[in-house]
Amino acid sequence: MQDKARRHATLLRLVRHERLSRQEEIVRAMKRAGFPVTQASVSRDVHELGLVKVDGRYVPRDNLRVAAPPEVPAAVAGMVLEAEPVGSNLVVVRTSAGTASTVAVAIDDQRFAGVAGTIAGDDTVFVAVRHRAAQRRAAEWLRRWARESRRGVAVGQAE
Repeated sequence: MQDKARRHATLLRLVRHERLSRQEEIVRAMKRAGFPVTQASVSRDVHELGLVKVDGRYVPRDNLRVAAPPEVPAAVAGMVLEAEPVGSNLVVVRTSAGTASTVAVAIDDQRFAGVAGTIAGDDTVFVAVRHRAAQRRAAEWLRRWARESRRGVAVGQAE
């Protein structure tokens, strides 16, 4: 059992420090680390450790804050008016006048998987995303920010 614990610890370290996108890559990395694994044993380890693929790479499920939409930061409560996906790599966020840069900083601070970055004007933020799945997720949580903004309450705060 001690070997399994060492193998799991090594696998977690590898996926945190390397971009491993296929189980065959994990097998090679584990063999380089001194573990004689097969694809079947790696598959079991991936399942047991709760590793999931995000943006084309394996990551520990524990690291996924993105599974739930991020809370509306108190600093931007009331500023987000609407969010609309445009094309395949952009979400346009409308904000109250003069608040776009504050909202863009809050979006960047979330470090949301799949978001490449933001550009802010006066009342509009362009959110660049890496692919359509990230666009859908980002649009969903930004729409949640807009709903919460309309309510005038930051998520997690008492009303």
